[in-house]
Amino acid sequence: MLTPLFSLTQTDEELTLKLHIPLADLSNSEFLLEDGVAYFSAPPYYLRLELPGSVVEDDDHIEFNLDAGDMFISMKKKTPGEHFDDLDLLSKLMVNSQSSKSVSKPGIQELDLNITPEGETEYDWFVEPPTAEHDDDDDVTSTEGDLEVGIKHPYGFAGSKNGLCGDKPEICLPIDLPNPDFCPPEKRHKLQLQSVKDHFDPEHYIADFCETEATAGALSNFAPWLAEEGDRPTFTDDHRYRLTVLSTHPLPLLPPLPSPADPTNHVEGTRTFVYLGLADLLLAYTHDYYVREGDDNSESAWIIAKVAATLSWLEFFPNVKILLRSFYERALSYPLIRNWRLCRKVQADVGALFQHKHAKSWILFVLLEIRRLLIDYTGYYIFVDLFLDDYIVWLQKSASTYVLNHLGAAIESLEMKKSDVNLPLQVLEDLSAEILESEKLTKNLGEITLKS
Repeated sequence: MLTPLFSLTQTDEELTLKLHIPLADLSNSEFLLEDGVAYFSAPPYYLRLELPGSVVEDDDHIEFNLDAGDMFISMKKKTPGEHFDDLDLLSKLMVNSQSSKSVSKPGIQELDLNITPEGETEYDWFVEPPTAEHDDDDDVTSTEGDLEVGIKHPYGFAGSKNGLCGDKPEICLPIDLPNPDFCPPEKRHKLQLQSVKDHFDPEHYIADFCETEATAGALSNFAPWLAEEGDRPTFTDDHRYRLTVLSTHPLPLLPPLPSPADPTNHVEGTRTFVYLGLADLLLAYTHDYYVREGDDNSESAWIIAKVAATLSWLEFFPNVKILLRSFYERALSYPLIRNWRLCRKVQADVGALFQHKHAKSWILFVLLEIRRLLIDYTGYYIFVDLFLDDYIVWLQKSASTYVLNHLGAAIESLEMKKSDVNLPLQVLEDLSAEILESEKLTKNLGEITLKS
């Protein structure tokens, strides 16, 4: 049986289910509402859907309309005026028959088939990570020593994967981290910081600092969740198809929630880094969106992967400040436009995204767009396997809107200073100001000489 493309809309009085069923045998169709679950069958289509709110389940309150291969099923709400949430989270709403036994996959830890939505958990987004033992003795130039030890470390969504790059190293070429299977999270961060410091181009930064015309378009642009502040995003048929396919995608076991009794737990030991990894992806996407001014760009996948150290360096972030430091440094080192004001704008707008009235819908839309860009870029499917599909399902079925809102407030509240990043920004800006002043003085002297 085929799963039809579908969508849900609502008014104060009704919930409407739209089904795209161009091949349906309507003479054998059936629709049933029972205990909040809608069943639809019309060969070759079948759909079982958990409705997002209570509707009147008798036939007198259900209407059917057909239009060019689409069926519209309107159901009266039990409580007129009630607002149903999460209409766009299609993977969450679909009811699938699946075995209670997890399927073992190479390189993937145990799967969680009984996903529990997270409630109003309190996170400390600014907790300081514990200092690693022998921190000063670590060699941050390579991972050869870790390779000799032979201990495999986790990476990917929720730290649920390992050993994938050792078995098929060619699929991990887009990852900048050398020997990812054997590099511990603390060392990844040091290597990442050293790499971005080596890549930083002072001349490019000064040029973007001085030439305001080059950054004007990006700085004047608005993300779609700001331009349509009260609206939900518009999902394409490709988006909806992907959500129906991912409805059967199992999640790995999630790390435990933060514990007040142990606030300095290692970053990979709690769910904090899962949320911060999501923020890293959204920061990278939003920066790229502004640079390309909303138009498609064939290099977007490469830029997003470079700016998001979660992807290119398999980073686990312990707090918001370290996350934002990484974003600023990488956004000032890799994209076409490398501008401090643009980074500040992206930080504020991603903070607003997490606090949006329809935060989950918009974040889901962005994740689907990132997935599309990565799929279209040769070799970057590895990031979809490691992160994107899991994030798309987790956001719908487990992530807490309360936690997302509070993370957005934390991101928005942190005032980043140029001294917070490990790049000589202020020195370069002072130097460029001196050069401009010298050129201006030379020009004025030349004019005086000509007049005399």
